[in-house]
Amino acid sequence: MKWLQSIYQYSGQALTQAITLEDVLTRETEFPNCKVDAERMSHQADWFNISGYGQALDIGSGFGFYTQALRKMGYRTVSINPGKYENEVFRNLNGDEPLAVMFENYQSSEQFGVVMMSQVLEHLLEPDNAINKVSDLLAPGGVLACAVPNYDSFLVKLLGTKDNACLWVPEHVNYFTEKGLRALVERNGFRVVKVEQITRIPFNALSKRLRLKGRLAVIVDGLGRLLSIPFAGLMNFFGLGIYINLYAVKKL
Repeated sequence: MKWLQSIYQYSGQALTQAITLEDVLTRETEFPNCKVDAERMSHQADWFNISGYGQALDIGSGFGFYTQALRKMGYRTVSINPGKYENEVFRNLNGDEPLAVMFENYQSSEQFGVVMMSQVLEHLLEPDNAINKVSDLLAPGGVLACAVPNYDSFLVKLLGTKDNACLWVPEHVNYFTEKGLRALVERNGFRVVKVEQITRIPFNALSKRLRLKGRLAVIVDGLGRLLSIPFAGLMNFFGLGIYINLYAVKKL
């Protein structure tokens, strides 16, 4: 735990130095990713939330896109994130800062209607304890919205731990299949209401990997744009998607 804290006090996203909000927004413009996921997951969580509670907890809030999306949905938010590089971007995006603590050390007497855990659970040493704690924090009928890398994904099968193919070793200390993630939340008092797989690959990933330049890179990037959507759909259909998104309601 001390070793993980020594890493995450700076960044949970493998950043080795500070980054600006402008840099993050440029990334999102070039490859829409975090903002897209934040809006989709927040809408889904709100749809399934039958608790009547309008308070949301964003665990591992990162750059702040999930908190921003939840606030746009009308939720009052509490955000926690230990990484000071991300928290500075969060402040510039949202006007305030998260609580700079690890989830294991977070204490609250409040109850929440939504708990957001995007790309967090794989970083926690004791996932059963974490989900049990989430259950205690949620009001009955409240929703856990969780996203994790898919251990069964085509990238893991193809690349293993190379190129950070969803398996950051040793920062990722747990690995989840869809079946395993379902079992984890169900044994901690939740009813799974939806699971989906998400695959999103930068259209220029292949040209960069092959170090292509000029006209050839343009051609390959064009093919990447054309094929990315049907390819992603196919991977998701066969359970080989890059990420698992799960929504579970705390039992009444």
